[in-house]
Amino acid sequence: MSIVWAIARHTIAEGIRMKLALVFMALVGLVLVGLPFSISGDGSLTGAVQNFMTYALSATGLLLGLLTIFMSRSMSDEFAQRQIFLVMTKPVPRWQYVLGKWAGLTMLNAALLTAAGLTIYGMVHYLRATHPPLDETYDAAALKNDVLVARHALRAKLPDFRVQAQLEFDKNLEEGLYDHVPDFDAGEELRGLTNKHEARWRVVGPYETRVFEFENVLCERSKQKEIHLRYKTQVSNGPPDEIFRAFWMAGDISKGTPVYRLPVRHVQGRFHTVRFPADAVAADHTLTVYFRNENPYSDEPQFPNVIEFRAAEEVEALFVVGTFEGNLVRLLILMQCKLTYLAAVALFMTTIFSFPVACLGSFTVYVFAGAQKFLKEALDWASTDIANMFTSGKEFLVGLLHVVTAKIYWVVPSFGEYDAVETLVGGRNVSLAWVLNGLVWLVLVKTGIALGLAMLLFHRREVAEVSV
Repeated sequence: MSIVWAIARHTIAEGIRMKLALVFMALVGLVLVGLPFSISGDGSLTGAVQNFMTYALSATGLLLGLLTIFMSRSMSDEFAQRQIFLVMTKPVPRWQYVLGKWAGLTMLNAALLTAAGLTIYGMVHYLRATHPPLDETYDAAALKNDVLVARHALRAKLPDFRVQAQLEFDKNLEEGLYDHVPDFDAGEELRGLTNKHEARWRVVGPYETRVFEFENVLCERSKQKEIHLRYKTQVSNGPPDEIFRAFWMAGDISKGTPVYRLPVRHVQGRFHTVRFPADAVAADHTLTVYFRNENPYSDEPQFPNVIEFRAAEEVEALFVVGTFEGNLVRLLILMQCKLTYLAAVALFMTTIFSFPVACLGSFTVYVFAGAQKFLKEALDWASTDIANMFTSGKEFLVGLLHVVTAKIYWVVPSFGEYDAVETLVGGRNVSLAWVLNGLVWLVLVKTGIALGLAMLLFHRREVAEVSV
């Protein structure tokens, strides 16, 4: 594989000498070093660090993606300047030439991404050391415990509302409530009753309690460790200051755990985090948490709040499973997986088209790979009629676009499935399984297909023919 390595080294050297590549490298450096001095977020230390990481990582991914596309120009230049004749007369197997070009682009991306990751890590600690926290205890603790960690999130196990729905359905059936209902659909009725019971459960009236149970809470059961409970509520009949008063209880006496009572004053309609010792987790790795809609502050005015926990904003239990450093490394690997695939696509395009067309084609693939979620939501929003695609001209067009995008995403992967920036910024764990999925699906499968097609087409191409 000495030939592959020689071509890879030549590609890296050529890329470093390219003025366009130097411009992109300078932009990446300018963004990473300049952002901490221009972004403050909400004024808190935690907000400043989170905003910096969000913009820095997103900008790095975008700029390196564009650089990868433009770096594929090295192959087109060798055709246009007829340097390819010297390479092919060595002789060099054509598949090794393509593999060497791809390896060079991949290694250059890996080096730049590593440098960017180290810079981001350094600037995070620079902000941590120089940015004054809003509060010496809470703000600094929030950064340490909620952001610069790797936490695993668990959603509560909800009751089986189908049981209650089935009981109500059987009762209604016995009373003959469905006898005169035209086109009665038992399945649809059961689904409606199930949704009704779930909606009732999610609404907590005054002086009512809801129980949230979590399973497989695989944390260290120690009083020195913490469990974080993250939740968001919608409040009706709330107080004028828009701050609801209630309390949580964590633990289960029947399972031999201590019970912690946690009164809260929280702003309505926002996400909040409650912390309690991890020894509230039982020996069977279950956690029981109670929410009581009752003002625990007897010296304050009482209001009959009606509190709702919506399905789109589930209550989560979070516990630390790793470090921020490991989380950042795994995120960078996922970013490298996307750049590896993009390099293969850019070379595939270059083996067919001249550079301007290949650049446009690669950029189109890049946009489609990153915009799947946006396109899906846009098409769902456009299809407002309850009808099939042949009902109207608009529905036909939307339906056709649905079919076309589905075929495109059968070939083009969705980069959104491997975007872990929000996960990292929220202190969530970028799991090893996620990384392995990216390595297998993006690198081995998708990149392998694109690279194999590039080798096949380049093997059949007439190198003496210059595309302009």
